Amino acid sequence: MEPLQEILARKQELRRQLRAAQSGIPQEWIEAASRLVVSQVKSFPPYRAGNSIMCFVSLPREVYTHELLQEMRHEAKNVVIPWCDSTELRLFRFRNFDELVPGTLGILEPAEWFRTAGDRVVTPEELDLVLVPGLGFDRRGGRLGRGKGFYDRFLKKLPPRVPKVGLAFEWQLVDEIPMLAHDVRMDWIITEKNIYACH
Repeated sequence: MEPLQEILARKQELRRQLRAAQSGIPQEWIEAASRLVVSQVKSFPPYRAGNSIMCFVSLPREVYTHELLQEMRHEAKNVVIPWCDSTELRLFRFRNFDELVPGTLGILEPAEWFRTAGDRVVTPEELDLVLVPGLGFDRRGGRLGRGKGFYDRFLKKLPPRVPKVGLAFEWQLVDEIPMLAHDVRMDWIITEKNIYACH
């Protein structure tokens, strides 16, 4: 078995390579490709059948999700976004962007005063589908995050019936993501070109 330090070093090197690639992609390309990713998501049967859908609020250069979040609201879906509470992800029922402020890592999160309001708190058991960000993925569902472990800790709490779907651009797919025992694999990956089943 590969030593832990070697796996961690490979992960760090892959993060460096993917961040370098990411920094060279024009914003117009990201916006156009993101629209294609979103259209693939909307054709995805678990999305169409799902009511409570968790989706990340995108950072610059990630698959842009702001329009998807608003479209889900128009489709009367129960839209759920994550926020960082110390070392854990918590879930919040999203209504509009006016309620969000920059939080951990600069990601938009619910403003502190109402993120724990009773009608806004969501549990993992209520979800039907989870859309997950990442720096890179492989076709076996391996995911490379930012190294803080927020998503891996959260995804372990999901009921097995809930599909875990990575949203990415085709250039973010690599031959192999080095995986540790606590890393959680995706069930599907959706890019601007394809929907990959990882089982």
